[in-house]
Amino acid sequence: MAKHARIRTDEQRQRLERNRQIMLAALKGDADQRGDSIQTAGLTLVLERIVCDHATGCPVPFEGPYGVERILHQLTGTYVGGEIVCEGRLVGVRGALAIEGRDETIGLRASVGVGAQLVLEVGPSRSITGLIDAIRVFDRQAHLAARALGREYDLVAQGLSPVVSPSDIVPVPLRRNVLLGTYLVRSGRFAKDALRCSAMTRLCLPMPQDEREAVAIFRLFTALAPLLSFLCDNTLSLRGCAPADTPPMARQLVWQQMDPARHATMPSVLRESFGLASYERWLESVRPILFESDEGIVFSTGTDTCEYVMEERDLTPMEAKRLAHSVWPDVRFDGRIELRCADSLPPRLAGGYAALVKGLLATPDIRQAVERLVGIGELEELDLDQIYHDLREMGWNARVFKRWVDQLANELVVLALRGLDDMEERRLLSELAQLWEARMVSRDALVTNWENAQRSDLDEAIALYGEGAVIPYEELGGDPPAGSTAVMRPIRQ
Repeated sequence: MAKHARIRTDEQRQRLERNRQIMLAALKGDADQRGDSIQTAGLTLVLERIVCDHATGCPVPFEGPYGVERILHQLTGTYVGGEIVCEGRLVGVRGALAIEGRDETIGLRASVGVGAQLVLEVGPSRSITGLIDAIRVFDRQAHLAARALGREYDLVAQGLSPVVSPSDIVPVPLRRNVLLGTYLVRSGRFAKDALRCSAMTRLCLPMPQDEREAVAIFRLFTALAPLLSFLCDNTLSLRGCAPADTPPMARQLVWQQMDPARHATMPSVLRESFGLASYERWLESVRPILFESDEGIVFSTGTDTCEYVMEERDLTPMEAKRLAHSVWPDVRFDGRIELRCADSLPPRLAGGYAALVKGLLATPDIRQAVERLVGIGELEELDLDQIYHDLREMGWNARVFKRWVDQLANELVVLALRGLDDMEERRLLSELAQLWEARMVSRDALVTNWENAQRSDLDEAIALYGEGAVIPYEELGGDPPAGSTAVMRPIRQ
């Protein structure tokens, strides 16, 4: 899009004001889809996972005779008429699932990320166990689709792909992905990692009828985002590094450093004056990278900001919503309140995370108790930056909101359990909380499994070569330590 002089014509000013109202309406969402609470309107769970070959453990590409694209083609037989096509390619399916033993029908949308991650969106539903059941049904369908191709694939729930470099992953061949990659590799670090290798658990909360309520929820979870990122850390490795060399909250670090302008904590979010209009004006200041019209035409916006785009083109509601997706903070408005701070988690742990959020928002009294616990009126944006730093450096030994991390996690769980009536939802939350009580997060289980596998490989090598032997690194499928020029590793004695 061509740049223009900053002096606006009357036509541009009028168009900008019209588009601001359209954008605000897109951020608020449809009036008939808003609700007073999660209990009445339900929530939506988005679980991103990396499709890996069961035999090799390597990610499956999008294209090819056994690629993710072929799995989607197999699924079109189940979701007839629900094909999602972009630029002439099948990139997803959508439909609804009737879960056995449940009265409600749960909406479903399965699509692909930039690196062919499988992005499964289920909901909205008032029942978290219903959402988990829907994920299980879809997972079975996906496994059967892979078997129809003669393959066994795993849907790996980790924050980052643990076995490959991002350069080894070929992006899904869409123009939007080319534009994103071209722009982001110049704007910061880890662009390829974030786009091609990452996977997260997202929760979409219904937009309350009262804007003040929506802003209060947005502000609260922006404050909680660093803690939730730590508690839901599920990343084993960054770029194939050993777990010991992979920093905590690695996926979060990758996204924060990819493009700080669109991911950093939004200025003024913790102030009393913050509102949807503040969010919309911040959105106008960000470069959207690309624009996608309702006709499916995608083009680069270069260095233009959303404000420039809104001056030059009359937006439709869907075009405004797509522009709203050009920012990636930990919490964002897009007609819903979307939480983006958790790594991809196994379905039951993802359900426990959803139960925590649902319980904390169950009643105004519980939410206000959480606000007092956090000290929401006393926080500033710099405090959140410090919390991220402390959690990465000290982990469970950090003090957050004047409490030790395990103490704070326990107090949040106690408050959430007060808001949950469904026994299975309470059980899901308790399973996740048991990890935290042991001062562990999901990543720790991944590390333990990895270490056990390494020990098993070492035992096999000892049996083959003998105690005290010296063998090539490649025999163990490993790499030399960082900085080492050695090509051999001694077996333990």
